[in-house]
Amino acid sequence: MHQHSASCVHHTTHTNHSSPPASKVRLLVTALILICSFALAEFGVGLFSHSLALLADSEHLASDCLALVLALLATWIAQRRRSHHAMPGNGRVEVLAALVNGVGLVAIAFWIAWEAIVRLQSPPVEILSLPMLATASVGLGVNSVNILLLHRHSHDDLNLKGAFLHIVADAASSVGVILAAIAVWAMHWLWADGLISLLVAGLIIISATPLIIQSFKALLAK
Repeated sequence: MHQHSASCVHHTTHTNHSSPPASKVRLLVTALILICSFALAEFGVGLFSHSLALLADSEHLASDCLALVLALLATWIAQRRRSHHAMPGNGRVEVLAALVNGVGLVAIAFWIAWEAIVRLQSPPVEILSLPMLATASVGLGVNSVNILLLHRHSHDDLNLKGAFLHIVADAASSVGVILAAIAVWAMHWLWADGLISLLVAGLIIISATPLIIQSFKALLAK
């Protein structure tokens, strides 16, 4: 087991540089513009439709924006260090960014879970399901585009992997919101909004835990 972990860390250390910095920056900037633009729209529709699931997803999108900014900053710092031939520790900043992204995901998940529990105990009087459904569908499309953009480089770069997992978790959240909107519209199950939010929070924690562990091990090895 220790040999396998050491092998993974060794692989991570040497493949962090496999994605050209300019290409990585373009991918992150494109994803950042798409996500931040939609986060504002989703927050507004969430308030209008009284949907916790939409509001939670918009908060998660906001955390995605911060995660992408952090990933861009880490990439820029690492690129400057390489340009000054400071090879020792070049990947440390990017691994640290991945660790912070993972912890941020867990924090957002706990906030969503808390709000979902409160909502389940006291469901809203009305939820506008059609705006909720339309917005979540657009959100799924936006996240799908970003997943396609970042997927190829996420396997060998912890920094990009952190940003990628944020987006995957948010895509799962969009699917959950779509299901909740259908349940509210077809069967008037207002509690589905809170339940889906709670399930999405659990999914986010599950997706973030391996990233946190892998990043922590990589930091210890550097």
